[in-house]
Amino acid sequence: MRLKQWIVILFLLAPSTLPAQYYYNYFGTNKVNYTDFSWKILETEHFEIYYYPEMLELAERAAGMAEEQYLELQNRFNHSLVHKVPMIIFSSHIYFQQTNVTPFEIPEGVGGFFEFFKGRVVLPSDGSSSHFRRVLRHELVHVFMDSKVNRIISNHRKLNNPGPPLWFTEGLAELWSGEPDHQAEMVIRDAAFNSTILPVEEFYKVQGTYYMYKLGENFLHFVEERYGREKILLIMENIWKSDTFEKVIEMSLGKKYASLSEEWIYWVKKKYFPALEDNDVPSAISSVITKEGFNSKPAYYAHDGKEEIFYVANRDGYTNIYRQELGSSHSEVVIAGERSNDYETFHFFKSRIDVNHHGELAFVSKSGEKDVLYIYDVAKKEITHKYMYKDLVGIASPSWSPDGQSIAFSGLAVSGDDDLYTIKVSDDDDDGTIRKLTNDFYDDKDPAWSPDGKFIVFSSDRNNFGVNGSYNLYLYDLEMQSMYCLTTGDYHDESPAWSPDGRWLAFSSNRVGTSTDIWVLPFKDGDRTLISELREGKDETLLARKYAPRKLTHLTTAVFDPVWTNSGDLLFSAFEQFSFKIRQMPAADQKSALADKDERTLFQGLKYPWSTPKVPVTQANTRPYIKKYGLDFVQGAFQADPVFGSGGGAQIGITDMLGNDQYYLVLYNTATTSKEILTDWNFVLTKVDLGQRTNFAYGIFRFRGDFYEIADDGEVDIVNENRYGGFLQVTYPLSKFERIETNLNFSRFKREPRFALLGVDGVLVSNFTGYTFDNSLWGPTGPLDGTRAAFTLGYTTDVYQSQQNYYTAIFDYRKYFRLTTRSAYAVRALVEWNDGRNPQNFLLGGSYDLRGYPRWNMPGTRFFVVNNELRFPFVDAVNLRLPFGGLGFRSIRGAAFLDVGSAWGSQETVGNEILRKQKFDGLIGSVGTGFRVNLLGFLVLRFDFGKMFDARGYEFAGIKLPGNRKRFIDTRLAGNEGFGGLSDDSRNTDYRRWSRGIFFQFWFGADF
Repeated sequence: MRLKQWIVILFLLAPSTLPAQYYYNYFGTNKVNYTDFSWKILETEHFEIYYYPEMLELAERAAGMAEEQYLELQNRFNHSLVHKVPMIIFSSHIYFQQTNVTPFEIPEGVGGFFEFFKGRVVLPSDGSSSHFRRVLRHELVHVFMDSKVNRIISNHRKLNNPGPPLWFTEGLAELWSGEPDHQAEMVIRDAAFNSTILPVEEFYKVQGTYYMYKLGENFLHFVEERYGREKILLIMENIWKSDTFEKVIEMSLGKKYASLSEEWIYWVKKKYFPALEDNDVPSAISSVITKEGFNSKPAYYAHDGKEEIFYVANRDGYTNIYRQELGSSHSEVVIAGERSNDYETFHFFKSRIDVNHHGELAFVSKSGEKDVLYIYDVAKKEITHKYMYKDLVGIASPSWSPDGQSIAFSGLAVSGDDDLYTIKVSDDDDDGTIRKLTNDFYDDKDPAWSPDGKFIVFSSDRNNFGVNGSYNLYLYDLEMQSMYCLTTGDYHDESPAWSPDGRWLAFSSNRVGTSTDIWVLPFKDGDRTLISELREGKDETLLARKYAPRKLTHLTTAVFDPVWTNSGDLLFSAFEQFSFKIRQMPAADQKSALADKDERTLFQGLKYPWSTPKVPVTQANTRPYIKKYGLDFVQGAFQADPVFGSGGGAQIGITDMLGNDQYYLVLYNTATTSKEILTDWNFVLTKVDLGQRTNFAYGIFRFRGDFYEIADDGEVDIVNENRYGGFLQVTYPLSKFERIETNLNFSRFKREPRFALLGVDGVLVSNFTGYTFDNSLWGPTGPLDGTRAAFTLGYTTDVYQSQQNYYTAIFDYRKYFRLTTRSAYAVRALVEWNDGRNPQNFLLGGSYDLRGYPRWNMPGTRFFVVNNELRFPFVDAVNLRLPFGGLGFRSIRGAAFLDVGSAWGSQETVGNEILRKQKFDGLIGSVGTGFRVNLLGFLVLRFDFGKMFDARGYEFAGIKLPGNRKRFIDTRLAGNEGFGGLSDDSRNTDYRRWSRGIFFQFWFGADF
């Protein structure tokens, strides 16, 4: 049976309230709550800091930073907040991904977010205090802007004003969270050199991307510099004057939008083009090794006369670890990532990988609730060791010791501190023994073991400029258990790498200008080393000149993660033309000796000179978290139907501050006459509990009104029914990709007799248990790679009059075979089976299963369908210029399909007697092509056309077809779309296997 239009709402909010026969296992990956947090609240003058005890010090620092930033932003916005800001912090990104404040999965690159409904700020720590401060300030800019703009709009009673676009809100948050960093400069400078800077009026083309953030930031930087910072506030204060943001900009700055855009692009070129005089693009000084996709973190391995590299890359949507021989363009996937629980993500831009001389590859991947350090035997092609530690949530950048028996790495503790560790790797009892080298709140990363095994060099913010986000190089002496400062200054000195002879330390840095280049630090001079001379008390000024860093490259963009080869070449990842490629620079050791020195660096020892402001936790300002509920949304709706008339209702969502407890109410009325207004109220009240790994949803419902009923003969009838009851759904995610769930539904229903239909009175109890797997990779209109599978078993019974007792089995398998980056062959096999006493019909037909046939037109207690579809790019974008504006369509994709299926098993009954049960009588199907259009980034429109076919031919004489199928065929007999020349008594005279005409079918929703 089908409720009218409101059924869509019920699918979204309470699928388990539907009649048992329509229970279905939905696809999608899982947000798994692995960790049980004991939340507390630290209350300050302007904030409520939500934290758990393990990260007490981080919470105190977050509170201090927030109050510090509040005062500055209050002055900058000329605006004060009325309410305290709830700020929910996590000590790691892995914990952050478990938050239920948002129902959506949080990708690796999201550093925090501001939730508009309740004004919540949610952000994690990654071990870096400066980065945490910047993200915190970014989100607070959102808080102030949202409050200021909403107050302005409200004061002028322009409540339907759309507000500023995303590029403005994110661009300003980036601009006012700190000075543009070297990554922002890298992106804009590369776009300027390659003439790919988008004009402001076309920022929508990169909506929501990192590029959009940087474009918005740079444009607003230009506005501040050219027109003054006060103009940014004026734009916000003028937001109410027009519903078009373009007009707001024009009246605020006094210039046309297009003129401003041209002026900005010219400003960008003048700023960056002079750098071309003395600098080169990476392709001018190196040869490319990888040509496809985004590639980073190279690791070098020499064996048996061959040189190979391993690296992390994303070429087809999944991030994998690849292996490639130097001098060859062929690569192979070593570890396939993002498809299974073992390798959920490789931390593409954060964690390096390393190979020792035994051919053992060390890499890190998120697996469940923690990062795991894996050891992969290159020759055996298998994982030999696997390390994870209770107190370490994150692990990054493993580095092998020269003897291949130990690994150094940076580890992020539950407290949020990032320190250096070493572990033993062996087959003995001491395998996995861990040792902590540093222990403080400074961020220590990118460790690299020296060739003689005596030292570990790393990058850290423990310097005079660390509070601003600067990193310098430090050396840990394993013999003396002491630390030495190798570089100092307000720079980003990162990713150190030793040359094979220990003479040079290569690293990436922005020490000169705004580009990120490769620098080398001389460490060894004959038998003397920098450390031995420091130990002897040599004059640091003289040593600074002798061992001064040298600039090896002079680039326009940026390079990262240098790695030496045995022959003295350097491998690195370079950013150029908006892509990261692995490149090779020959004879780097020889060029290092001739490179220019930077003698500004002086050794300044280890002073640990900075800290962050704190709000100490006391008994007076701290309390345990007690659930406090608030309104998330109220949404009204109205529907009109030519048969049922009009109706209206509302949806209400209420959650606690952490989003773990959620209440939803759907309330609507299906009355068709005035006397039914009081009786035909319908509702669904649902409670969803997401506070632990096992998720619960339960509630009550009542449906009263007219329903569509598709009878066993296929005819559509209208019945009046009163149904009420309750439901319980329990879901247990096995991992991000797998889950099991069970659903129990109890409903009392009574159907009034109408016309020739008998009344029905019963109590229906159903229980379904299912398994779902989904690791699919999506394109703009549907999946392009991976697998989706679901299997459901259920039983439904009428415990009142035993009118229905039947079993249900549903099997849905979908496989996507990648052909090219943007094309794929997709196949689906779907079987739905009801068997028992008076089983309910399934419904076949329509755009989503058997294309060409009318939607839900062929009933049957059993059906199957096999869909085959070739998906390919058709048109990337169509932009229309109209007299009143523009209209654009993006991501237009094409499809060619072949569908085959059948439905059978519907039956005619009188009382409890079965008069006739339809048998399987062959296959029908369709073949054709079509187009898909992605609108607004989430709505997919599908248009198909083709021909239907009958694979075995109908023998109509003496067989009564299901009513809708018969009517469907007979309708086409009268026109030019039919199978042609058939009737109930035709006995195959003038038989046609193909429909005479072409069908056209429109629907919405993503591809299967």
